[in-house]
Amino acid sequence: MKRGSLFLVIVTCMMAVSCQQEPCVSDYNVVWDSPSENAAGCMPIGNGEVGANLWVEPSGDIVFYLSRTDSWSEIGELYKLGRIRVSTEPSLTSAGDFRQTLDYGKGCINLKGAGMDLDFFIDSESPTVYLKGSAKVPVKASVKCEIWRDREKMGWNSRSISRCPNPDLMKIYPDKVLDDEEALLVYHHNCCTSYDSILNVQNIQIENREKYDPFLDRCFGFRVTGENVQKTSDTELATTATVKNLDIRIRTFSEILHEAAGREDAVRQLTADAPSSSLAKKRTAKFWKDFWNRSYIYVQTPDTLSGKRINESYIIQRWIQACGGRGNYAIKYNGSIFTVDPNLVEGKSVYGGGEIQASPDYRDWGGDFWWQNTRLSYYPMLKSGDYDMMKPLFEHYFRNLPMMKANAKALAGVDGALSPETATPFGTYCYSDFVSTEDFGDNLANNPYIRYHWDSSVEMISLMLDYYDYTQDKDFVSSRLVPYAREMLKFYKNFYGCDEQGKLLITPTQSLETYWYEIQNDMPTVAGLRDVLPRLTALPAELSGEEDKALWKHMTDIMPDLPIMTTADGKTEFAPAASYKDVRSNCENPRLYAIFPFHLCNVSTDNLQIGIDTYNDRVVRNSFGWSQDGQEAARLGLADEAARILSEHTDYNNASFRLQGFWGPNFDWVPDQDHGANLMITLQDMVLQTWDGKDYLLPAFPKEWGVKYKLHSFAGKTVEGEYNWK
Repeated sequence: MKRGSLFLVIVTCMMAVSCQQEPCVSDYNVVWDSPSENAAGCMPIGNGEVGANLWVEPSGDIVFYLSRTDSWSEIGELYKLGRIRVSTEPSLTSAGDFRQTLDYGKGCINLKGAGMDLDFFIDSESPTVYLKGSAKVPVKASVKCEIWRDREKMGWNSRSISRCPNPDLMKIYPDKVLDDEEALLVYHHNCCTSYDSILNVQNIQIENREKYDPFLDRCFGFRVTGENVQKTSDTELATTATVKNLDIRIRTFSEILHEAAGREDAVRQLTADAPSSSLAKKRTAKFWKDFWNRSYIYVQTPDTLSGKRINESYIIQRWIQACGGRGNYAIKYNGSIFTVDPNLVEGKSVYGGGEIQASPDYRDWGGDFWWQNTRLSYYPMLKSGDYDMMKPLFEHYFRNLPMMKANAKALAGVDGALSPETATPFGTYCYSDFVSTEDFGDNLANNPYIRYHWDSSVEMISLMLDYYDYTQDKDFVSSRLVPYAREMLKFYKNFYGCDEQGKLLITPTQSLETYWYEIQNDMPTVAGLRDVLPRLTALPAELSGEEDKALWKHMTDIMPDLPIMTTADGKTEFAPAASYKDVRSNCENPRLYAIFPFHLCNVSTDNLQIGIDTYNDRVVRNSFGWSQDGQEAARLGLADEAARILSEHTDYNNASFRLQGFWGPNFDWVPDQDHGANLMITLQDMVLQTWDGKDYLLPAFPKEWGVKYKLHSFAGKTVEGEYNWK
């Protein structure tokens, strides 16, 4: 394909691109010259495991929430670690020269005012947060912990554990403040667990049962220290005299500590050592410089403004993903680690009432992982080259494989592994989805929206295969992909029978959450199986065993056809299932799953027109949240349609929040990670698609736009190019 001044360079290894060439990520730094009223004016920052939402109030106080990817409460809600307030005298806002900058290139938030120049950053290699800087005139400073989990109180009807009769699980338990001569030390200890109630109601039996409980005796919190400060109360530090340099360090942690006798000493040990701020600042800046040099997309549009808005949106979403994407669990689709007070969220009513409405621990849809939502954050990481952030997703689900094998045995009575659509952090159905309000009289989930919604297993296999295509990581294939695929496909073989022609008959099933009734061979499952089986078969022979190869072949031999329908006007289109009752219960378009997430219809395939006709006749048309219209249009080569949806994505910010990128709530919560991820996927697929090892450049890119890009392709390649419509 040749357009304008397009040129292409294919590089077989990672290249460092100097930020001297234009455009540059620093051009899109967020700069504010006024403070914010509350947390709706926050900036997010993180190192992948530890995060913070920081804002400066009109008084000049620096306030921030601390968070982690693994600070699970007793019932599996992802709690904040705490809120911290830093006050200075004079204040940052007292001289009228206040300036706050989210500096992407350095990985910090810079604060200036009244002669002070402060950097707030999180060490790229340790769970430590810093506020460091200097002042032209001597200042006084104080650091205060503001605790809202300050006493035992009744909690909210959390979706994670609703309908459970255990009253201890309906409570919010207080944080603990430890006596420490030099520091503020605050932590939360989970004194009970919802794990046993969840396993018991589902009759799940698993060896080493206690091993898989991520809640009981988990302790998470932080320790605040600083140069030239001393304690003035259990929750406050202050400078001993006026100073010209501030150096505040906050060490965070989250660990399971079962032994009560030594728990407080263990907490102190976990927080004892923090790297020097100078070392942490240097290596953090290098980490972010290397991160932004991995890949980029900069768009130009004739009106200039919309192109700038697209670039801002792409960069802030990639930043938010990186800030919360290198922890021990997958990214939470409903807010990541950057949720704030729910009463600040415009456009959606919160569940529950009372004190919880003011608690930043709250998020709609709770702490569980919903595959259809969780997965979307990870597709753009392939072309971005952010493979380090994909590993936590794979480890999260692979860690839960023993539990998913127990699911298959307890719930379906077969060998293999059953991956629920909506799952606890340890891999079972959550309590409320399993018991639900309906009772079908069997061992399966009673929530009809996800009762037979099991296609997450084949999509995970497909995403793992994508990861291998890009990285060529053979160890990953043999240690993670093949064992996972083996158990998931074994479930399909053992649970489902065959029709009269000897083909797999997938029923009972459903087509996503949208079609529930009289479903046979739903499109997402069939498309997924037809996508992954040839790719598994094509893996290098040494990476799987003979039994695995026999399973791949057997499943390939019995694969049903892709569901197809003929419309009233005679067009051939994809169908939601081979047979189904046409009653919709949600707003998804499952018949488009052959296009995304699976690889069966795109600009490289012979059935492209079928895909285009199906897309044009789709029932629901959305350009926000988890809706996949943008990348489907791009994969079909519909440039103008993809561009329209992309532009609508960038304008869908929550009006309550100051920063671009706090999308939502849409279907979920703020910041909506599905919305931002789909924006990234759409733009990437407009610029580059790779099918069967062949790169397609600008397959869905408007001819009147311009772009400069560096993206990743198969086998470690990078693809760089520039297109100018002029």
